[in-house]
This record gives sequence, C-alpha cells and structure tokens, in this order.
Amino acid sequence: MAMAEVALRRRTRARRPVVKTVEAENFDLIERYEIVKGFGSVEILWNRNSLENVYTVVEPNLTDYEKMQTGILPHEMEMVIPNLKKFKIGSKEIDIGNLLDAYVDAYNVKLTKDSKEKIKYYLKRDFEGLGPIEIIIKDPYVEDISCNGYQTPIFVYHRKYGSVKTNVRFSSRAMLDSYVIKLAQICGKEVSVSEPILDGATPQGHRVQAIYGEEISTKGSTFTIRLFREKPFTPVELIKFGTASAEMVTYFWYMLENLSSALIAGVPAVGKTSTMNAILMLVPPRTKIFSIEETREINILHQNWVATSTREGEFDIQDTGEASNLRIDMFELVKMAMRQRPTYIVVGEVRGREASALFQAMSTGHTTYSTIHADSMEATVNRLESNPLNIPRIMITYLNTVIFNKFVRSGDSVIRRITEVDEMSGFNTETGEVVYNKVFTYDAYKGKHSFMGYSNLYKKVQFLKGLTASQFKQEFEFRRKLLEEMARSDITNYIEINKIISTYYKDPDQAMSMASGELE
Repeated sequence: MAMAEVALRRRTRARRPVVKTVEAENFDLIERYEIVKGFGSVEILWNRNSLENVYTVVEPNLTDYEKMQTGILPHEMEMVIPNLKKFKIGSKEIDIGNLLDAYVDAYNVKLTKDSKEKIKYYLKRDFEGLGPIEIIIKDPYVEDISCNGYQTPIFVYHRKYGSVKTNVRFSSRAMLDSYVIKLAQICGKEVSVSEPILDGATPQGHRVQAIYGEEISTKGSTFTIRLFREKPFTPVELIKFGTASAEMVTYFWYMLENLSSALIAGVPAVGKTSTMNAILMLVPPRTKIFSIEETREINILHQNWVATSTREGEFDIQDTGEASNLRIDMFELVKMAMRQRPTYIVVGEVRGREASALFQAMSTGHTTYSTIHADSMEATVNRLESNPLNIPRIMITYLNTVIFNKFVRSGDSVIRRITEVDEMSGFNTETGEVVYNKVFTYDAYKGKHSFMGYSNLYKKVQFLKGLTASQFKQEFEFRRKLLEEMARSDITNYIEINKIISTYYKDPDQAMSMASGELE
C-alpha cells in the first residue's frame, strides 16, 4: 500500500505544472491585488538583484497529502461519473465543487474543511479553467500571455507594468505538450506532429496561437494567448486614460455620423482594435453594422450588428467539393456584406485580397472601418499598394481618414496614444503622390494632443448642415464638453454612454445634465 501511495504521489507531481515561489528576501512588494477571493492573488514584485519587475501568482500551498488527493480524486470521481465536468441531472449541470462535496461525504474521504476548499479550488482551476494560468487569464490588467518553452518563465503584458516575467512555468516538455493539446481542444481544434500550428479562440473569445512539439520550434511547444476583453474600451475611457483628447473623440463622432471611412494603423499590440471598438460606440443608434474577421476581436456592443468570421475548409469557394467543406474567407464575407446594405462595414484587419473588396466598397459609397499594420502615412500607402493588398494609388484616396496608434515612453513605462489623425485630400496627378492633411498630432514631450487648424471633415459638416463657422464651433464645443463631462463623472458603461448620446440628438441640454450626473 505504501508503494502504491508513493507511485500516486509521483504521478500527481508529474502531471501538475509547477508554480515556482520566489525568495521574498530579494524582492520588494510593489502592488498586490486579489483575483479569486480567498484563494488567488497577484503580487508585482521588484527584484533587487536583476532590477526588474516580476509578476507573481499566489495560490494556496498544498501539503503532500493534499497534493496526493488532488491527483487521486479526479480519477476516482471519473470512475463513478464518466464525464466529470459536464455531468448533468436532467437539465441541470453539476458544479465540480458541489460534486466534490458529495463525493467526499459519500465515500468518507478524510479531509479537513480547509483541505477540501483548497482541493476544490485546484480542481475547478484545472478542470473548468485553464490550469496554472487561470489567475493570469482572470487578471483584468493582463492583455496577453506568452510561453516560450518548458522550464522558462511565462511572460505577460500588463497594462501598468508592460512586459514582465511571471513565476509560472512548465517543468517538463511532456507537461507543456499536453497543455498545448488541451488548449487546442478548448478551441475546438486539433494539433499533432503533422499539423503543429494552432490558431484558434477559446469560448470566451481569447485568441490562441500555439506550436506543438519540435517540428518547427527548436525549444518545443510554445503558445501565446491574447485576451479578449468582455467590456471593451469606450470613447470616454479613451479620454480618461489620455489615449485621445476630448476634441479628438469629438472629431471621431462627426466622422462616424457623416459616414467617413477610416483605417486605424499601428504596429502589433498597440491597441488598434481597442481603438476601433471604442470609436464605433459612437455609431448613431439603429444604424446597421456588418463586421468581418478571422478570429473574434471586434466587440461593438451595438444592437443592429451582424458579426461574421471566416471558416476554414478543404476547398475555396471557387473550387468544387462538398458544400460543408467550403472555405469562406474575408474576401467572400466583404462581398456578402455589400449585398446586405449595412451602414458600416468593419473588417478586423486588411492583410490580403479582402482589401480590394473593401476599397471597392468605399468607391461605391459604403462606409468602412478596418485596421492595418503601418506606423506612418507613407508606410500605410506603401503597404496598401504592395503585395498582397495591391490597391491602386488612385483608389487609396477613397479612404477619408487614417488614425495612428503608437507606443510612447512616459518615464519608465510605455503607454499607448493616438499620435496622429490624417485626412486624405486627393491625388497629385503630376507627382503621383497621395495628398493628405494632418488634423491632430501628439507631443510626447508635453503629453498633449493638438489640433493643427484645418479639417476637411469640419468643412463637410458645415456644408451639409448649413452652419456658419461660428455655429459649427458652438455645436462642436458642446459635444466636446459633453464627452468631457462623461469622463469627469466616470461614465464608462456603454449603455449609459449610448443613452446620453441618443438623448443628445433629441434634447442636448438634458444629455448634458445626464453627463454631469444631475439626472439619472
């Protein structure tokens, strides 16, 4: 019996990823916050030796006996109930914690109340969550998670501290391989030696990219998870966090209202999609939006919104084959969108032939929004013209506005800012160059956004509304103040923002009272 217990302990240790504990004497605590009440928290520590921050996951310590039971109980429970996680009585799904309580009582398992609660936490974490990174997944400050191999620290991108290493790691190659297989199953996909690349999304919308084994990765399995924010950034939060000024967000409001097409440009992970989500919350009520993407990232929170994504398959839409095997790409979805007469067509990112369809849609009067990897207007034009996008330079002028997101250093940290807003002004037939006008810029030294003095959009709005320059300025200032009041009153909930903006079109003064907190 003793030998069997030793074997079980060894098996338990082998199957569980190891969470390393740092030596407290070498670290200073910077910040601590709780993620799972009573069980899981995060500590940001300063390593005095390496002079760097460390993201530390703090979870309950288990005794050897508790570790053994954590390994034994799931196996024994599965023998009684084959599908542990999804076991149901009638139409009711049983919570794994309640199931453990019932099993421990029925089979008289010797556990104290404290031990049972700790084991329950780990079972729920491993069976219903994402195991050793579940605390990181639930951390609202974390944007993405990177594992670069076994026996190496997992890295996270933290909104306050940037890229930091954690105290979480996989202690063996087998554990990491098994974990990547689990990620694939959660995403409804498979990985193997013959097909080692995983590109998918979890049911919660987190984007997962992974490599299985050593076929194409010299360090073995790796994965990156980009976390999907259930509550996307709002235009008011863009102002609160300094990403954009109130004047700039007012410009975006007019841009959407007057059906101007735009691209949000920037390098990877600079917040392009978050900016697009926030801007699109200013869409007038009841107008129709049709969004297209490969992996779910767009989250507009608009009632009249058709959300679509591509489908993998064995055949292109032009090829012959079973209907169920057809591959539906972004190009086909853009064509489909044009037939459904939406007010706005939104594409997650332009990277291929869908760009041609998108610019064709612009040329026929559709309003489109998308993101692109580029860090300047010149780079944007070059990217659009080059393979595989191949947009003729004359067609690029159908685009109205390009918004640039960039990383900006502020002291010891790196922050995200909208650094430039440019308007397309036309095409110079003599030089062959695209002519554009800078509307807003950002001074990193002063930490301030500035209006450059002229906007084609403002002239267009004045003309369409029949306003004089002073009347337009008065209306613009009212909208800017409305947004500033929402930021001052900390109104960041989309429903409240939408209600205030909808009220503005009927009764501007009442909307201002709501934004100021004078009216509920």
